[in-house]
Amino acid sequence: MPGKEGGKPASQYWRKREVRQAAEIPLFVDDRWWDTRPNATDQPPAYEGQHDDWTTNAMKMICLLRHNGFVNAAFVDFSTRRAGLKELWSLRWHREYQTRGPWTRAGGAQAQHWPEWMKGFKDY
Repeated sequence: MPGKEGGKPASQYWRKREVRQAAEIPLFVDDRWWDTRPNATDQPPAYEGQHDDWTTNAMKMICLLRHNGFVNAAFVDFSTRRAGLKELWSLRWHREYQTRGPWTRAGGAQAQHWPEWMKGFKDY
């Protein structure tokens, strides 16, 4: 459909790499699927490995216990680093993504809100 990619408005997508905070815009991450599109309101997986409703909760495809609470990530500025599992909710996934959403410290998330398997990971 013209003006849409994966059902999302084209206005959400980055058009060039010379943008502010390019080091916070994921280009590639450890993931279960190749074009995952998370939302700031996506719930964390209730248990490690849960991905049963990934079409409506894309973060479950990315929030994977692979590297002691981190996933590997490459960013739009071509830098690479580990990204914390809870940090995933604070990255700039698209131009309209709310980096201060409900699953971030800035959005009010607290340790007790996270599923048991994630409670010990660093907060962002």
